[in-house]
Amino acid sequence: MSKSPKKGKIVACLDMGSSKLACIIAAVSDDEIRILGYGHRESKGILASAISDMNLAQKAIVSVVSEAERMAGFNIEQLLVGISGSQIISQRKEVSAKITSDVVKTADITNLASRLRLEFKKNNREIIHLIPLQYRIDDSVPIVNPRYMSGEKLYARFHVISTSQTTVRNIENCLRRCQLSINSYVIEPYASALSCLSDNEMNLGTLLLDMGGSSSSFCVILEGKLIYASHSPIGGVHITKDISTILGINMDMAEKIKNLNGSLLISPFEEREVIKFKFSESQDDSGMIRITRLELRDIIQSRLEELFESVKTILEKSGISHLLLNNIVITGGVSSIVGIDKLAAEIFQKNVRVGYPAKFNLAPSEILNPTHSCALGMLIFLRNLYLKEKIKDGFESRNSWFKRLIEKLAAV
Repeated sequence: MSKSPKKGKIVACLDMGSSKLACIIAAVSDDEIRILGYGHRESKGILASAISDMNLAQKAIVSVVSEAERMAGFNIEQLLVGISGSQIISQRKEVSAKITSDVVKTADITNLASRLRLEFKKNNREIIHLIPLQYRIDDSVPIVNPRYMSGEKLYARFHVISTSQTTVRNIENCLRRCQLSINSYVIEPYASALSCLSDNEMNLGTLLLDMGGSSSSFCVILEGKLIYASHSPIGGVHITKDISTILGINMDMAEKIKNLNGSLLISPFEEREVIKFKFSESQDDSGMIRITRLELRDIIQSRLEELFESVKTILEKSGISHLLLNNIVITGGVSSIVGIDKLAAEIFQKNVRVGYPAKFNLAPSEILNPTHSCALGMLIFLRNLYLKEKIKDGFESRNSWFKRLIEKLAAV
């Protein structure tokens, strides 16, 4: 992140999906996120955030970052990178240590976190998020903040989200070849949650399902904390493959049919309506495919039902009670299918809505859609990091007059 006195903190993010690459450059301040440039391209050489072909990935990333830089009017050096839910392991770990002084200090808590990070590094895992869930001193009841409390031993329970060090190293190698570096990572479903969920949904318990191309990532947010994250190996490409296989057409044609006619809500009068597509240069009907709207809906719906059922099964196996989930929000490119929220509501028996990135009033309308929920949420994550840095630097409240003086001198 770089600093501009006139624009605020300059930040950039890269959403590395299987079907789409997106880069956004923005200026963040205390009260707003202003988008300066963005670019999006077809993803090549990348599969669910992992590098599958170094040369193709390098070309795709350079292309999309250059597009965002041209719009912003300057070059960037660092990026926040999203990690797909298919590349992570979400687990809970409890660690303990002797309290080194009369009361618990920040160093005691930092020591516990450092021990966990070292343990994961030894197992070739890189921790992406380390979220404290609760603390306990000796045999006391769980507490929220143990600082300045007395006791013999401090226990902490963390939610740890990690990925393979090999995955991280290859991403960093690829970006290094692009003359870029990484300032942080965030898992994609959490970024999508930051852009789509209201404060009320973040606190009451919500499942955020980000439906991507090759897989669908999801996370559970409760009391403002990320308590679980995982993925289903089913995404939009599987719907396209179903259409392609059943109709005997190529993937591009199947994708076009899905995008133009993918609706789960059709009236009885529309059920027998025939969808016609020409797939060859033949002048007669032999180059035409036909499928009724009812048949197409059934193809799409059966795969979506499988996806939602798989998410339910994963949640049940993880021990996440359905009672914790008061709301379900679905986002990502696949969520544009008309009626998908109603199908999800029937299967989960919960309130379901399609999530839009609603916290960006000044953003270009082109990117204010579920497809870009993750990339826009990454900007919110970066803004939160910026605000934490401000608190650490001490430029808050009582020193605000001094901060304004420094900024005026820097602007001269």
